[in-house]
Amino acid sequence: MNNKQAASRRRAKAEVQGSDQRDRWLISYADLATLLLALFIVLYAAADHDRATRIASAFATQFSANANPPASGSGVLPGSDSLNEATTAIDRAFAENRTLRDRARVIKTERGLSVSLTEAGFFAPADATIRSDALPLLDALAEALSKSKAPVRVEGHTDSSPISTSRYPSNWELSAARAATVLSRLEQSGIPASRLSVAGFAGERPVGDNSTPEGRALNRRVDLVILKDQQ
Repeated sequence: MNNKQAASRRRAKAEVQGSDQRDRWLISYADLATLLLALFIVLYAAADHDRATRIASAFATQFSANANPPASGSGVLPGSDSLNEATTAIDRAFAENRTLRDRARVIKTERGLSVSLTEAGFFAPADATIRSDALPLLDALAEALSKSKAPVRVEGHTDSSPISTSRYPSNWELSAARAATVLSRLEQSGIPASRLSVAGFAGERPVGDNSTPEGRALNRRVDLVILKDQQ
């Protein structure tokens, strides 16, 4: 090999190495773009529980080969597995029990899943004692809730019509007493007290129009709110 050929090869090698050095920034740029994409996917998923579950499952499929599953669930949202289990069990309970479908309804909220128990189906007017024919319905709900570890907040509500009895001077006492009675039944049915909390809101959180009988009937309720995380 003559000196001219050797010099030519050295120049070619230097040009290749220089090109590698110049283009190395593309690697960091691609990593940044990938991270930004992942961030926006997570933010998009977090806005909706069902969507979060599907996207989390896709992520889990990609990374499960080299990663251990998180201790508190595999979803983007904390405790999403527990909420999924509770939702599945509640849906099955409603599908199998027509009376439960007639006296309660299931509503998805930002906090999780709400099972709304109507006053007419579970309580006598102005009373916090659970109707005897409604006890099996609560027991069925307790069995469904036992399928998961999701926290449950029992919330009592009334309509805006004022009451005043020797036992319940106002709607505040009545709503709290009804919620506490339902919570007690759930605990007796095997739901750990550590998963339960209780609140009474009187008529301050209506879901219907208090100027109509139908709206007031919707407002007189006890909600079992299955929380999607440790709120």
